[in-house]
Amino acid sequence: MRFGRAAGSYHEATPVQKWMAESLAATVAVDLAPKSILELGCGTGHLTLELALRFPDARLIATDLSPAMLREAAARWPRSLAAPKWEQLDGRRPGSSSSRPDLVASNAMVQWFPDLREHFLSLRPVCRTGAVYALTGFPRGHFPELERILASDEFGYPPGPGHELSEAAQAAESTGWRVLRMRQESREESYPTPTDFLRHLKASGANRPPPDGKPLTRARLQRLIERLAAEAKTENGIGITWKPWFLLLEAA
Repeated sequence: MRFGRAAGSYHEATPVQKWMAESLAATVAVDLAPKSILELGCGTGHLTLELALRFPDARLIATDLSPAMLREAAARWPRSLAAPKWEQLDGRRPGSSSSRPDLVASNAMVQWFPDLREHFLSLRPVCRTGAVYALTGFPRGHFPELERILASDEFGYPPGPGHELSEAAQAAESTGWRVLRMRQESREESYPTPTDFLRHLKASGANRPPPDGKPLTRARLQRLIERLAAEAKTENGIGITWKPWFLLLEAA
């Protein structure tokens, strides 16, 4: 599993996901005062830490499908804070969890799920009525500068993973959740060179395999780098647009 292989490099390679975690935690009202929190897809612990700081009295269970990610998150946990309970769990179908949380949270996870409705449907029985689910994700148009190049005839990649915010909200509402709040963001990040950006993706585990019959040879990779340098050029290198969305749900 590529995210497990990236466990050692993920934390430093994901400053945008760290910002998303801080922003997501801040959207949950402090007076919710959850007694129990279930985090899905905790990775190396960006959101885990924010939840622990915002709700220090809650019982926090942090889960991920990757044992390597869980080990990395545990190793990075500040000694000054009570550690969460670390558990291996598949966030696509979290209905197997024995937790009955007041708050569920996930950061930059659900864009990888092909069926969001299945995810929301599996999670609903785990939560009592009134429980809150705070999550972030990315749409298919994420990284438009890169996607335009990959979708061209020269490279022939299919559309990238992701779900539009409206699709996520509709999937949630059809499975027993009520939308409390939703917002879409657009954030341009600068990278010194296209190679730096591509290395960043690889270090985060988010690199995509090439389509069948079109291997990413050294020559094709060089061509990709050349096109990114020309089409995403800025004064500081290249500019890449991140498009995270934020969604706050309540179990109806």
